[in-house]
Amino acid sequence: MSAATSDLTFTRLGPHMAIAVDGVDLRDTPNDTLSQRLRRALLDHQVLCIRDQHIGPGEFLAAISLFGTPQIRPEIPHVAGFPGVTTISSDDRDTQGDGKRLVVGALWHTDDSHMAAPSALTALYGIEVPAIGGDTEFANMYAAYEALPPAERARLDGLRAVHMTKPNRTVGRTRSIAPDILATRPPVVHPLVRTHPETGRKALYLGRNRMDHIVGMDREAGHRLIDDLVAHSTQPQFVYRHKWRRGDIVIWDNRCLMHKANGDYPEGARRLMHRIIVAGTVPY
Repeated sequence: MSAATSDLTFTRLGPHMAIAVDGVDLRDTPNDTLSQRLRRALLDHQVLCIRDQHIGPGEFLAAISLFGTPQIRPEIPHVAGFPGVTTISSDDRDTQGDGKRLVVGALWHTDDSHMAAPSALTALYGIEVPAIGGDTEFANMYAAYEALPPAERARLDGLRAVHMTKPNRTVGRTRSIAPDILATRPPVVHPLVRTHPETGRKALYLGRNRMDHIVGMDREAGHRLIDDLVAHSTQPQFVYRHKWRRGDIVIWDNRCLMHKANGDYPEGARRLMHRIIVAGTVPY
């Protein structure tokens, strides 16, 4: 079925976010009308799952490029010939560290918050998925912010946090990065609450794997606040858990979500994903 078709079926996946679309074949580049419908679905539901795809890295890159400019991350393994298409696999090992198995994205985080202009979107293509486990969870940071008392929202609106590739606190296992790449990534300061540049809605902006401290706050008190906000945001009423099907392409909005990968699939089970990160803007 052509990607230009209007015969689409949209199905809600969670009660407050996430939607799936059937009837799209990304082997054909979407036309303007379809691209607009898909982008609108993503903005309205924060997570968009395009079902039943059978595409190569070039077609994947062409389709996601309609949502924005793909970014290249030299420290992450990529598909040969396609540096903008990185890989996430059950075979991943921390090659710059101890060489042990690495579950990429196992902590609640927002992609690229350690960059001056963090990514807007991430697209993940499920090429091989385990029968059990390996789900991806998403936390709705719009809803988490809106659920806070007005006085707390007002207090948080004025706070900023320092984000770093390797923060000066222990937050769990992450990918080791070569010193020459680390040297090109100085700490950055982002608001604790950001306004989405397209929807105008406010959302908490968090990620324990990259947040070093809150500006102007005692370090320990800042860490407690960060941890409390992450715990608040990841309560069940704010979370959607995606059970992968082979051929799913899931696109999510880093400007209003956190997410995490679950490495709970059985030993020996195979998981292979292709990923594209879409450029964003400075979140002010």
